[in-house]
Amino acid sequence: MIDDTPPICTHADSDTCASWCGRDPKQGRLLGIFFDPPMAIARVGGSKEPMPAYRWKLDENPARGVQTMIEPAPNLIETSVKGHGHHPFTLKVETPDQVTFKDRHGKIKPVAPFFELWARVQDGVGTVVKVPVTEAFLKARGTSLKHLRFTVIAANRKAEARTKLASCAAIARKVFSADSYKTHHLDAISPHTEGQVPLVREDAPLPLGKIRTYKPNLDDPDCQTRLDQIRLRFIPGKGDAYGPPEASKAPASPLPPGAFAPAVTEYGRIHKMTRKENRILSSDTPWSGYNFRTDNAPKWPTPMDSYDGARVGSGNSWGLIDDTCDLVLTAELAIDGVSHTAQARSMAGPPDFAPDKRPMYSIKDELEDRDLPPAELDIDRTPVEILDLFRRIFETASLVNLDQRRSWALDGNAQLLAEPDENDPDWDAGLTPRLGPKSMREDDAPFASLVPEYTPGQGDTIEPRSDAHDRLPYTQVVQQVHARMCDSPILRAFLVRDPDRVRRIIRPPFAHVGELPKIPGVQPDPAVDFGGQDGLDDITYRDPRAIKAQTYDMRMPPYMRHSMGVPLSVTRRQYDLLMAYLNKLEGDWKQTVQPELDTKETEAGT
Repeated sequence: MIDDTPPICTHADSDTCASWCGRDPKQGRLLGIFFDPPMAIARVGGSKEPMPAYRWKLDENPARGVQTMIEPAPNLIETSVKGHGHHPFTLKVETPDQVTFKDRHGKIKPVAPFFELWARVQDGVGTVVKVPVTEAFLKARGTSLKHLRFTVIAANRKAEARTKLASCAAIARKVFSADSYKTHHLDAISPHTEGQVPLVREDAPLPLGKIRTYKPNLDDPDCQTRLDQIRLRFIPGKGDAYGPPEASKAPASPLPPGAFAPAVTEYGRIHKMTRKENRILSSDTPWSGYNFRTDNAPKWPTPMDSYDGARVGSGNSWGLIDDTCDLVLTAELAIDGVSHTAQARSMAGPPDFAPDKRPMYSIKDELEDRDLPPAELDIDRTPVEILDLFRRIFETASLVNLDQRRSWALDGNAQLLAEPDENDPDWDAGLTPRLGPKSMREDDAPFASLVPEYTPGQGDTIEPRSDAHDRLPYTQVVQQVHARMCDSPILRAFLVRDPDRVRRIIRPPFAHVGELPKIPGVQPDPAVDFGGQDGLDDITYRDPRAIKAQTYDMRMPPYMRHSMGVPLSVTRRQYDLLMAYLNKLEGDWKQTVQPELDTKETEAGT
């Protein structure tokens, strides 16, 4: 996903940079074209002003402690060529004084990513370089913007994924050339055949956002920004909900997430599900009235209750969808009789509720876990990576309502294992780690340590015993515990002090597919290699098919949910690197510090 070929232009001073750094645009053999970035995250928002770019930076002010902060970054600003805010648009570069996430009307700014078109060119000495695709580049090779074609497909397939019918999808498709500088609206409809009722009708399309290209800005020849380069921008939807005419108002369940009201009970706060103008979907489709357990068989993927009314009354769907979507962008170009194609993807999701907090792991970590070889222990780089991982873990933990997650998870454990009395403190006796009310309590050894000491009045219960002065006892403790790990000496001391406890308290990730036993629960799961450490043979990589691997416990990260409804862990690559680093720290301790302590103890005894 990352292109490491050197750029053709590396000058920092644009005044010394002629067109293409003085090179002939015809120079070199075209090998192919590609988008940068190849994948980008978009976020919906109701504002007409896109979200400005920003960077994360680490603030190590001793008065505030280590924390991630946001600082403005250079932005590509749209400017109407004709004025009055109409197309065509060109771009200029500005760095704002501050970063704001809402406009002056209080509406959330959407995250609207740019996609740049690049070419791989082989020069006369065989070096492959990446070159920005511009109008001059195309003309030099006998073609033009008119013959560069873009195909954009945006789709919301949430309802289709559950009903298994394309007539419940919402798909938009636009085809245009690179010299089409108008704004292309991604208005989606549902494909259907004879006898099928489309969820989204052609006369009432679902707006999934828009796509836009830009006229080259030749007044600013800065080779670092290349404002003459071909760029597209995906501007996602507003973040609205849409439904059929009857999806107006409904009761909202007063129960916590994961708990269901009896089917005969309909109570709770009455709320408006959709605005009147958004009730444009068809009523008589399989999505209306859909239930997670239709035909007595659970439907995947999760989450099951991604529609209003899922936990109230019968739990049937009101037939709602939103304007989030996945987008595929394709560029096609023919030069010298050879067709070249480039593709990029984008995913439009909800706004980031904590943009100054970094996730425990990101899409980048997921891709590295899938594509790269195992991380190697490096004496200089690895401590920095592990410290950064624990800082990200703290930032994630600081956002989690651990009291709610623990209650939800332990209730789910009892249901999964068919325990009739979830509040019985000993229903999970003999299991380790504990899965019931004693999870994260004193009896949950060796996993639980500081939490029972810091919350002595909680007892062995599922629901936290809170009062006006202690509203979220578990949540407060987990932040205090993880905040300490943001300091390098404290983290190192924590890892060295009791390495076996660290090995047990970190939840292992899933095994690779090739490592999984053919018969889960009968054949053993693959054991984690701890470098010959004794007494740890029971720690294995997890098998997602096994019931025990689907239960939640206090191992880190505690009670957190993976996207497929199973307990979350760090990635396999992160886990293996952390265990290798732990082995090294323990080995260094035994070779250097421990002998000195033994000598001092012997001398003191003498």
